[in-house]
Amino acid sequence: MDNQFRSLPSVNFRSDRGLLFAAFHNSVLLIICVCVGCGSRADARVSCPAIEVSAVADAPSDSTRSAALNDSRKIPLAGTPLVTSADITDATAALTDGQWGLNVSVTDEAAKRVHDFTAQHIGGTMALLIDGKVQGTPKIVGPVTTKKYLIGQFTRADAERLATAIRNNCRR
Repeated sequence: MDNQFRSLPSVNFRSDRGLLFAAFHNSVLLIICVCVGCGSRADARVSCPAIEVSAVADAPSDSTRSAALNDSRKIPLAGTPLVTSADITDATAALTDGQWGLNVSVTDEAAKRVHDFTAQHIGGTMALLIDGKVQGTPKIVGPVTTKKYLIGQFTRADAERLATAIRNNCRR
């Protein structure tokens, strides 16, 4: 039985196929390794944040929903958000006035919705939410004309974690 295996031909890629084949073979293996490394998932602990910009309703009704403030008071929100995570195109962590926040950029359509709403509701209030938690309730003093918004007061680690999750194409 030992003789059966000795009679099988063996293949040595380097000597039988030549130097050109060995170089090609090694290049293909290197490309496969790089592609597998690039295609690996991001850290599984980084969850996709649900980001929302909504109007604060004057009073609760059948079409409103509520959100809790940090002091456990509840505020009524309009049924349909002006901006959701799906509208966000980019995010960065930013240090502003000694406090870390999340700068988000939105699509042209979302920016137009915010602009139209704020132009018609000067004096009203908006709510900025992340994962259902109110991060801020700015008063509308005039039409918002930008596509970038600053959300929340976070630790540096939390702001960077949220920005990284969004930049890694984390969409809801």
